[in-house]
Amino acid sequence: MTRIRRLSAATAAVAALGVAAPAAASAATTITISGATASYPLVSLLAQKYNKVHPKKLKFKIAQGGAQIGVNDVAAGRVTIGDVSRDPEAKDPAGLVFYPIAKYAICVVTNRSNPLGNLTSAQLASIFTGKTRSWSGVSGASASGTIDVISRTSVAGVLTNFQTILLEGRKVVESATQEASEGLLKQQVESDPNAIGFTSSYQADKGGVNAVGLNGVRCTRSTAVSGQYSGVARFYEVTKGRATGAASQFIGWIEKSAAAKKIINTQWITIS
Repeated sequence: MTRIRRLSAATAAVAALGVAAPAAASAATTITISGATASYPLVSLLAQKYNKVHPKKLKFKIAQGGAQIGVNDVAAGRVTIGDVSRDPEAKDPAGLVFYPIAKYAICVVTNRSNPLGNLTSAQLASIFTGKTRSWSGVSGASASGTIDVISRTSVAGVLTNFQTILLEGRKVVESATQEASEGLLKQQVESDPNAIGFTSSYQADKGGVNAVGLNGVRCTRSTAVSGQYSGVARFYEVTKGRATGAASQFIGWIEKSAAAKKIINTQWITIS
């Protein structure tokens, strides 16, 4: 039976960015954002920087819970912007506009006690679809016993991209443990010597897990920038109809400002 771990109340709660504004700035417009846990660190940094560059102009309230949550919330008018870590889909509500803001790599990760160096696309698909169930059937693995596949819940855009790009349309085995955030997935892989999962390169680069190469190419920001690594996807800011007002100001600043591009280039990839 699929096991699902839920975000803690603290993680799921809305995070307010910035210091409480004085009375004179109380009229500042508030932008509410919800969605992908993978893009949450980047969007939080961008919002913080925007407040420094344009003080007292906007307030941000950012919640995470999954890309599909962001799509649903912005379509229903519950938030100003949806954070989405997957491409638009035909099933998405009509009238949404997707603004690409950055690219990221999707890395396969294992426990550090199992420093698997590389998988072919065929090996990757066999493991994550449940055909290969034991580490003894994976060349180069130092773990033994049953492979513990760690995945994301169905609302995660990184899961959608992983299945579309790296599994070439196949689905992750239903018996996989499902985690509600990238952080929880990473923690599970860190604590389980037999685990294998997938995260954005931001989480993989933070250490604590082993990033597995794919078809002889390491999963790093540099190989993603060069085009050598194939598992690259996009983050989007999504609005109901074309962005206007404060949403347009913020998204336009992300797209055009050198300050935003500098933040993106620290650990993610700018849209060329």
